[in-house]
Amino acid sequence: MNLRFGCLQDRVMRAASLLGASTVRGLHPGASSSRDVTVRTVRGAAHPRAAASVDETGGADSSGANVGAKSKRAPTAAERKGSWRLGAAPGRRQGSAVERRALETASTTASTSAPSWKDEPAIGALELDEAHLPRHVAVIMDGNGRWATERGVAVAEGHERGVDTLRTIVRCAGAWDLSALTVYAFSHENWRRSRNEVDHLMNLLERTLVAELPSLVEEGVKVTVMGDMGMIDDGLRAAITNAVDATAANTKLRLNVALAYGARQDIVAAARMLATEAAGGLLDPEDITEDLLGEHLASRTLPADLREPDLLVRPGGERRVSNFLLWELAYTELYFADVMWPEFGEEDFAAALGWYAGRQRRFGARG
Repeated sequence: MNLRFGCLQDRVMRAASLLGASTVRGLHPGASSSRDVTVRTVRGAAHPRAAASVDETGGADSSGANVGAKSKRAPTAAERKGSWRLGAAPGRRQGSAVERRALETASTTASTSAPSWKDEPAIGALELDEAHLPRHVAVIMDGNGRWATERGVAVAEGHERGVDTLRTIVRCAGAWDLSALTVYAFSHENWRRSRNEVDHLMNLLERTLVAELPSLVEEGVKVTVMGDMGMIDDGLRAAITNAVDATAANTKLRLNVALAYGARQDIVAAARMLATEAAGGLLDPEDITEDLLGEHLASRTLPADLREPDLLVRPGGERRVSNFLLWELAYTELYFADVMWPEFGEEDFAAALGWYAGRQRRFGARG
């Protein structure tokens, strides 16, 4: 083991004592040791709800007037634990009675079981050289709301259709032998949506994890989740823990879900952790490297050689990354599609991979 990282566990645990035992809330989904617990809980305490304008994925809109504005205060422990059930979070609108009824209807009538993937139409062969395929693809699942609005249906229906698309893309990733798929499920900025929509999204995420788990296990998909688990409610947290545990031994495909996640907040939290270690005499600032900072980011749910996506795919017509994996996307190829996420299918994903296969990745070099 590299000597620099060999003593990281001791430094992190001692740094936690400097911050106080109250920062440790227990083993989070995706954590494999007490070292993970400390890093994640310190990070979770550092994440404020964002005050930036939002797009459909909730990412900070780089064209909005609030760029550079100060974030709102960090949520209290009570607010982090299902605050949409306790009352409106700072900056979040309540939502109309019509919207509330539509979302409640969607949550009540939606199926809590999913068909086995073996009963779904077979995924077609991908006519691309495996050597030209990306190992890790990241996806911003954008356009559910606009898809619903264009058809005069509830936004909730767009989210439900988005789950169907996600199932298809995960199946494609497995069939085409990709190594990892990271999906942006819910951002820090998404907390500013109406209480009713957030409640429905959290319920949908929980139902989806429960319904899809048998197929995920059967098809060899390993589930990991990155983000601030202190901000979600107990039911969803339990579903995450169950999915992570049940798929821990799978090796076919890594499905990494970004939930209650924001890249700026993640980088700030990592820097704060390193600063705490340095201030406590546990770390020489000269020893801080890109690799060491990367070890403190949420993407450590993936192996080191898979943390940086080769390809980012964003349907929905927008051309921005919306506070998603800002550190990890440094040399990622960016593919934007105009089709909305609920209509993004196997052929669209194959087209994105075909586009990637034609790229020349030089990483700053010539030739």
